[in-house]
This record gives sequence, structure tokens and C-alpha cells, in this order.
Amino acid sequence: MNRLVVLGHSRKMHTETSHLVDPNIGQVFTPLKWAEWLINRWGVFDAWIDDAHVCDPTAGQAVFALAMLHIARRRGIPITRERLLRLTLIEVVPSHLEWFKEEVKREFGVDFPDSQIFCQDVITETHAGKYDILIGNPPWANFSDLPTAYKEQLKPFFIEEGLVPDKQKMLLGSSRVDIAALVLKVVLGKLLKKNGIGYFYLPTSLFFGDGAHSGFRSYKAGSTRDFAVDTVYEFSSTKVFEGVGTSYCCARFRGDTQQNFPVPYFKELGREWVEHKALPFKDPTDPWRVVRDLDELKVGTTLEVKLSPEQAPRQGVNTCGANRVFIFDQKPPHLPDEFLYPLATKELWRQGAAQAHKWILLPYHQQTGKPLTWYQIEQSPALRNYLQSVQDVLQVRKGTLLRAALKRGNWWALLGVGPYSFAPFKVIWEAYGKNRFNPIVLGNVEGQVWQGNQAMHAFIPCWSERDAQRIKTALENPAIPVLLRQLNGAGKCNWAQPGKIKKILGLIS
Repeated sequence: MNRLVVLGHSRKMHTETSHLVDPNIGQVFTPLKWAEWLINRWGVFDAWIDDAHVCDPTAGQAVFALAMLHIARRRGIPITRERLLRLTLIEVVPSHLEWFKEEVKREFGVDFPDSQIFCQDVITETHAGKYDILIGNPPWANFSDLPTAYKEQLKPFFIEEGLVPDKQKMLLGSSRVDIAALVLKVVLGKLLKKNGIGYFYLPTSLFFGDGAHSGFRSYKAGSTRDFAVDTVYEFSSTKVFEGVGTSYCCARFRGDTQQNFPVPYFKELGREWVEHKALPFKDPTDPWRVVRDLDELKVGTTLEVKLSPEQAPRQGVNTCGANRVFIFDQKPPHLPDEFLYPLATKELWRQGAAQAHKWILLPYHQQTGKPLTWYQIEQSPALRNYLQSVQDVLQVRKGTLLRAALKRGNWWALLGVGPYSFAPFKVIWEAYGKNRFNPIVLGNVEGQVWQGNQAMHAFIPCWSERDAQRIKTALENPAIPVLLRQLNGAGKCNWAQPGKIKKILGLIS
């Protein structure tokens, strides 16, 4: 199972304590047949029969242990107490473990040993056992999505494991670090025997995410213990987890081994697994590139495009969940024109005409890129009245960076707005869920400059049309989409996000 639970009510299971508030955060159960697939793919069952000690550190309802017992029954291998004593389960939700014990008794007629069940949080609580094999499906959820109390408890562990350099970074891009990265570093560092092996279902972002997962790609657990990813299978057409939009894979890890490249990387093509090779883009902690043949790397020469410091690629405006407050299908006549801006939509790339299909309200000062003061807002009664009518909605928005603005009293603030937002020209492209890279130049509509829409778009601000055309031409280099596809973003949320484009353009992230 992949799931996340957070601290709160405690309940005794065996030798450790479980803490539970919401067992549904990040919860996706692994289907039994796919637990068996992973076990069979890498010979975990045979290793167990040959005396290996196996542990699922985020067991959920222990589907991997159940899969082992099903395989044993099909092969006619006795399920003995000695073999059960080499299966260990760690899980924070007591009811999941209780269900598992009852299921084993009902289906196999044996009592699973209490000594092998630990009801505890594998991140925050000490576990003394060491195992030859770790197997499972850690929870998938970004740090930013966690409840506040659990965030505070986990921050020291993110820092200890080198996933972020300090607590302040957790407020910035590193807030996108997936909890799975932390679970993996903890269990590979603390639960594996010398030269042990781990097999896990994982979000592919651990290998392809930009800055948020560079700390995971140090390939060290704690500060000293090496681990290596030595094989990956990425699922694309097969639906292992129904209803999950995240891109995912399964991977084998080797403890006490230095990371080497290339890594064998298997992709689904039709009904077959086709081997590719994965390597970091440039530096060892960079996102991976995936190629069929190493000769394809010759397109990887970093492209040098001269940009000023103010022209770093940016994401569009983020309303922080308040689209219905700030975004309009038609230009609203009841709001002042000076604070309404044309919002980029897919029609710009489909129709080839710079016609506004949506508008966005930005109560900001164009020269400074800062939110208007309340005094400035009061100078426009229409703007003041509208914002007051939606004040309750805007004040309850979530997000660490946004909450900082709210504490300053700017409850009408948005994210992703600065002086760059009001540059007279933008070289803009679709950055999310696409497989083609098509930058265009946008100027203004009725005197108001275009804005990108959250992660859907990324752009480079320009202060002259000539400069915008120069940059657009440079970005039309055919090597760029080739590199983007090698960076495994085609059709995914990170297709051409600013961090990737920065690296491709030779900028320092």
C-alpha cells in the first residue's frame, strides 16, 4: 500500500505505538496481483524461502506479505512458523494490521506471529530490526500537502536525511519533496542489513523532479550510508493503481553501493518492456535523462542563450485555489480595467491568434510587482467592494508562502507575481502535460500584458519585442524538445517547467 498517516491518537498494537489522525492521506492500496508481479519480477519469494529476512516498512494491509503466502500455497510450499518469523511488517494504522492477521487466519489457517508486527511510524519512531530485503509501496504526498503538526515533526528528518538544507528551504521549492523520498532514505539507511536490497513502487518524480528531489539523488541515507538505484521499470500504459494521476515506477535499490550510471531503465512499449538507459542531465544530483542508445546524448550540449538575471524562466500566476475569485471567462465590467489582464489559454497555441479567452484580476502595482496596499485599493471603490465581498474566501487559503503574505495583512495576494509579471513582452510556452515545445511571443491586449496560468505555462519576461523575438528564435532550437523528452516529461506535469528550461539554457538553478 502507499499511504500516509499523521500523528494524533495513539493505540497499542504490539511493541510499539501507532499515532493516527487521518489514515486516508496519500492512501492507495497496491493490488494483490501487482504485489505478486514485483515479487516475481525480482525473485523476492525465492530469496525468502532461502532464508532471507523480508520487511515491508509501510505495510498498510500487508498485501506484499499476503502475496508471498499466496505464492507459497500455489507452489505447494508449507507456510511454517519459521518462515513467518522471517516476514516483518511495520505499519502506523492498527486496523490495517488487525485486518491482515484476521485475513491470514481465515485464508491460510495460521496465526501470523505478533512478534513480526510493529505498529509504528517508520520515520519518527525507532525500529531495531535489520533486514536482507525491504519491499513495499511508501506513501506518495508532497510535504506541502501534509497537516501542519506533522510537517513540524518531520522537518528535522528531512534535514537529517539531506533532502533539504534547512527549514527555510521547506517553505520554498523544496516543499514539493515527496514523503516517499524521506521514507526511502530512512528505511534504506536504518533497516537494511549490510548490502541489503530494496524493491519499491514509487513516483517517478524522485528521479525526474527538479530541485525538490535533488537531495534524494545524493544517493546517501543519513550522511554516510550509500545506496544505489540499479534498475527501474516505468509504467505508462498499464494501470497498476487505478485513478492515480501521478507517474509511477518500481525500482530496485542496493544498500552500501555507490551510484553508477547508466541505470537500466525499462519503458512499456506496447506489451513489451524495452530497455533504455538513464543518466543525470549534467551533475550527479540532476534529474535523469532516458535514452535508447548513448549516442543520443550528443544532442545534450548545453544551449547558451544570453539572458539578463531578470529573465529567469517563471511559472504563471497561482491563485492558491481561488480561481473563481480572480479568473473570469469574460472581462468583468464591474472591475477596473487597470487591474485586469489577459490570461493565456490553450487557444493561443491552437488558433494562432492573440485573442483573450480569460481574464485575471491582479490587485498589484505594476512597477514594483507588489500587492496594492489597502489604502491604494480604497482609491477604487469597485475594486474595494469586490475584494471585501470575497474576503472570507481569500483569507482561508492554504500554503506556507501564501500564509506569510496573509499574516502581513495582504489577504488579496497571489503567488508568482513580481515585476517580471508586468514586462511588456513574454516568450511563453505550454509547460504542463504536453509533448511539444512551442514558444510564442505575447505583448498586450487593450494595453494590458498577458499572464501565464499557474503551472500550465512558463515564460521569460522581455522588455522589448526585438529581445523577445531573439529569445523565441533561440528556443526554437530542435535540440530543446529532444532534451525535454529525454528528461522524461512528455505528457507529464513537469514537461517544460522553468527548472528544466533553466538547466537546458545553461542557467544556474
